[in-house]
Amino acid sequence: MPDVNNFTVLDSIYGRFVVNRRDKFQAEALVRTGAPHIQAELEILLAIADTLPNGAFVVDAGANVGLVSIPLAQRLKPRGGAVLAYEVQRMIYYALCAGAALNDLDNLFTFHQGLGATSRVERIASVDYGAPQDFGMYSLLNQPAERNEAVQIMPLDELGLPRLDLLKIDVEGMEMEVLAGAKGMIARHRPWCWVEYWMVGAETVAGAFAGLGYEIYVADELNLICAPSERLAASGLRFEGATVSA
Repeated sequence: MPDVNNFTVLDSIYGRFVVNRRDKFQAEALVRTGAPHIQAELEILLAIADTLPNGAFVVDAGANVGLVSIPLAQRLKPRGGAVLAYEVQRMIYYALCAGAALNDLDNLFTFHQGLGATSRVERIASVDYGAPQDFGMYSLLNQPAERNEAVQIMPLDELGLPRLDLLKIDVEGMEMEVLAGAKGMIARHRPWCWVEYWMVGAETVAGAFAGLGYEIYVADELNLICAPSERLAASGLRFEGATVSA
């Protein structure tokens, strides 16, 4: 019996994704429902995207196969918006690129890089993509001794972006480092920020926004919505989650 490829194309309500069929969550949800397993998160992020101005810039730190980047790029494309997606796993990055091409998203720019506090090259371990697991849990923290690949890490502040309207961070424990490398962009452009907090703590994330006029809400058991007060007021959006103080 011939081997079955690890990666496959699946249709969804957002077009086509290239996913690993052995991923613990992604493939099953797409086959069963036609929507990503993070659909509840996506609905909030898309509602935020609908409030962004024409030509908006979105940065997706920890993009994986594009379950967030692809729907956001689709939503923003008619209004001239762009999504910049960063992913450190090389094979997952290839899947992200394929998804951008399959959905004709020329406003989705992909980078085999990570975002962090300093500019450097990290040595990282390869992944067995034939072994069932949650590939979204890959972390640069606590890497094994054998590290046979390299990936560039860059601070967001050094990328020279002309604007930033929404920053999504899902980097398995590296969230505070990404925020540290984005201090200047956050202060100047005051983007909405969607930050996974479960590994670093909600109060710790909120502390990065202390004194900046942000309101912090718990979106779910994993993520925080960090909203600049003036954008929140203008958006008309209301969030039911608990507020978090630094």
